[in-house]
Amino acid sequence: MRLRHSLSFFLAAAAGLLLAAPAEAGPCSALPNPVYINGGGGIFIENLGRVLSSQGITLIYKRQGSCLAVDSIVNGTPLVGTEAAGTGGMYWDTSSEYACDFDVDGNVADVGISDVFPSTCSSLPNGLPQDVGDYLGPVEAYGFAVPRPSAQESISREAAYFVFGFGAESGVEPWTDPTAIFTRGEGSGTQQMLAVATGVPVDRWKGTQASSSADIVSKLANAPDKEKAIGILASEVAIENDLTVKLLAYQDTGQTCGYYMDSTPTARDKANVRDGHYTVWGPFHVLTKLDQDGYPRSAVAADIVSYAIGTKDPPGLDLVQVLAAAGIVPECAMRVTRTAEMGPLSSFQPPRSCGCYFDALTQGTTSCAPCTTSIDCPASAPACNYNHCEVQ
Repeated sequence: MRLRHSLSFFLAAAAGLLLAAPAEAGPCSALPNPVYINGGGGIFIENLGRVLSSQGITLIYKRQGSCLAVDSIVNGTPLVGTEAAGTGGMYWDTSSEYACDFDVDGNVADVGISDVFPSTCSSLPNGLPQDVGDYLGPVEAYGFAVPRPSAQESISREAAYFVFGFGAESGVEPWTDPTAIFTRGEGSGTQQMLAVATGVPVDRWKGTQASSSADIVSKLANAPDKEKAIGILASEVAIENDLTVKLLAYQDTGQTCGYYMDSTPTARDKANVRDGHYTVWGPFHVLTKLDQDGYPRSAVAADIVSYAIGTKDPPGLDLVQVLAAAGIVPECAMRVTRTAEMGPLSSFQPPRSCGCYFDALTQGTTSCAPCTTSIDCPASAPACNYNHCEVQ
């Protein structure tokens, strides 16, 4: 899979053209240079959408489950829906969010973003088709959430297996009330990931199914007995609702204790995700169609891939800062990697590290030397990345 295109010819065509203040609804296809994206990674897409709108390009996003994103690219299933029904697309200018209607016959996605490996969604004995590229981007962690007032702090893999696999018959107190055990359904990337992690088949989870992550937050917040309530969330959603819910530490099989995603319950540094102690995480999969030479067919898709994998910085946007604030780890800040869903971990050295900058953003400090150029850096950390001296 290769990247060749750039936005240059789009920007040249759009020179002097700014995205005018749009109406609240209308056909998505009537917007300037529409690019269709679906799946997860909402914070990533929203910020790119705001930046690119000023350059005459409209990112149109439909938030969907990971497996629907895979399907949209692999099988070409069109995006359908209307603003009135709450199923249309969303897009942005530099200051606001808007909605639009997909065409009657739907619109084909240029990019699909999945939280899980495509093989987690469906059997792919021969891998992805040759005309589909799967690029690994920023890392998000997933976990078990409880209401903020709950006294519970940790859960083991074995306990999670019984709670979500057996419900009322789990024998794991206090989580034995199926009306207070909240799940997402088979199409959810969060549930797909945690199904692999816990060993509970994704279609056999016990409990009460929520319609969305926001619905799980609401159900946890409104649970009559806060000690009995438990649900599943991605780290991004949990951070957005920090005053309402909290994520439990997770003890995987073979570990002697549970680990929070972060170095402490109140930190936001994702230290235990980055070094592998917290195990339930995976990269965003940025999927797009490829041409006969193995390059993304869409120039904008090629740039979105480049931004996601860190080989290019979005114009006028500090993506590392955006991701850090959302509780998502850019690949350049990771120290471990994996090549399969919940697969074994191996040591990882990013081609262009940003770990020092990520620490500075999330911890307020770093031991790395500051720099303006590589001349300022010692031989032990010769690369000047994001104004910090890194090994590479």
